[in-house]
Amino acid sequence: MVEFALVGLMFFVVVLGIMDFGYFYSGKVSATAAIRIAGRYGAIHPLAWDNSANPSPNSIQGKLKLTAVPAIVINDDSHVTVQYLRAGTLAAGTVCGHYSAASNSFVGATGTDNIANCPIAGNLVSVQAIYIYEWITPMLKATFSTITITGQADEYIEG
Repeated sequence: MVEFALVGLMFFVVVLGIMDFGYFYSGKVSATAAIRIAGRYGAIHPLAWDNSANPSPNSIQGKLKLTAVPAIVINDDSHVTVQYLRAGTLAAGTVCGHYSAASNSFVGATGTDNIANCPIAGNLVSVQAIYIYEWITPMLKATFSTITITGQADEYIEG
């Protein structure tokens, strides 16, 4: 009986750990898909922003929250970044502006960059998100607290 209690406890811990890591991997896959979906939505609707805590499903931030279920994204400037880049000879492009959740508006990179000449067809929209994942099992939650899942999607803006 004592042997069964010791072995059973270890087996139970291993099984719960496997389940938790499986759920984490599911969260990572769905967060990656959500970022890709938000990037694609931003390519079609480059000015569809929403800075509310529960953004509309018809916004770039709404697509990030709607799809990634086990992971959580906070809708602020430190967790969600929507940048606009001019496509050029450089692989990454040149940043011409970004969306600011704090001011709920477009912010140009220079004095000449504005909403009329930056998020336009042919330029890139880059959606970056940092998701927060909390462990299910108390042992992993006490050991690791939370884990961040980051991702980025770049798409050409359609016109």
